[in-house]
Amino acid sequence: MNQVYAREGSEEFNNRLHAVLLRLGDDVEAALGDNLVALLLGGGYGRGEGAVLITPGGELPYNDLDFTLVVKQKGAAPGLKTISDRYAEELGIHVDFSRPLTLQDIEKWPHWLMWYDLVQGHVVLKGASGILRDHAPPALRNPLPLIEATRLLLNRGAGLLWALRVLKGLEKASDEDFVRRNYYKCALALGDALLMAYGRYTSVYHGRDERFSALQEKQGEVAAFALDDLYREALRFKFRPASCPREGFDDARLRRLATQWGAVFLHVEQLRTGRRWPGLAAYSEWWGLREKDQHTPEKVLRNLVRNRQRDRWSWRYPREELYRQLPALLGLPGGTIPDWDAASASFLKTWDRFN
Repeated sequence: MNQVYAREGSEEFNNRLHAVLLRLGDDVEAALGDNLVALLLGGGYGRGEGAVLITPGGELPYNDLDFTLVVKQKGAAPGLKTISDRYAEELGIHVDFSRPLTLQDIEKWPHWLMWYDLVQGHVVLKGASGILRDHAPPALRNPLPLIEATRLLLNRGAGLLWALRVLKGLEKASDEDFVRRNYYKCALALGDALLMAYGRYTSVYHGRDERFSALQEKQGEVAAFALDDLYREALRFKFRPASCPREGFDDARLRRLATQWGAVFLHVEQLRTGRRWPGLAAYSEWWGLREKDQHTPEKVLRNLVRNRQRDRWSWRYPREELYRQLPALLGLPGGTIPDWDAASASFLKTWDRFN
C-alpha cells in the first residue's frame, strides 16, 4: 500500500478507499476533459488522518470527502453533481467538490486556515504532484494570523447553535450523529484555537494532545480552562468515532460546552486585540472591526452590495454582526432573547452564506 488515508484504519481499508478514489478521479477527468488541471483531496483523508467507523460489517469511512477542483477555464462543471451523488451513495458519506479554481486563484489564496491546512496536507489524484508547492503563496507555510482562531471558534460555535436547534426540534438533523459530531467539533476547536493563539498549531492532528498539554504546563491561563480531558476525547472522536460515547448529548451538555466556548472565545479575542472586556456582554457591545481584512477600501462597495441584498444599510462585512450575536444566542452574557427561534434561524442563514 502506497497511500494512507486513515492512520487508524487497516491496510485493507486504505487500499479499498484508494481504489474508489482512483475511480472517482478518472470519472472527473472524463467529465471535464482538457479543462481539468488537477483534482486534490483535502480534509482528514487528504492528510492521512481520516476517521474510521468500526461496524459489524467492517471498517467504513466517516468524514466527508473534500475535493479541490482546479481548471483552466471557470464555468459549468458538467457531471460533477452526478459523480458526487454516486460516490456518496457508494461510500455512505458526503462527497464535496469546491467551486472550480484556476492556478491564478491559488496564487492569490489569502492566509486562511482552510488553505493553510490544504497546503500542509493533501493528495493529488489528478494533475502535477507539486501543484500547491509551485503555486500556493509561500506565506501559507507561516504561522496563522490570530483572526483564524476567532473564525474557527465562530464556525464551531455556529455548529453548536445548530445542534441546539436540532435538539429543540427546530431543524432536521442531516444524520443521526449530527449533534454528537458538532459537539466534538466544537470541543476540538477550543484546544485548536488556543494552540493557534499561542503559536503552537500545526495541521497534523496526531500529537496535538501532547502539544496542548505542553501549552497548559507553560501557560497557566490555558490550564485554567481545564480542557485537557475534553480535548483528548475530541481527538479520539476525530480518529475513531465509535470509541466515544453515543448517548447523553442533551441540551444541558451542549450548554455546558457553550459556556466553555464563551470563556475560550473571550480569551482568544483579548489576546488577539489587546483589549480587555469584563465579559461577553461587553464584548458583544463593542463595535470595533473583528476582520479588518474584509474592510479595506476596495471591499467597502462589495460590503454595501452584500448588505443591500439582505435589505440592510451597512459598510461592514455581514460576518461582523455574527461575532456580536453568537454569545447571546448561546445564552452566555445573561438575559434572554425574546424570539430565540427566529433569531437563531436568521443567524444561521447569514452564517451559511458568509462563513
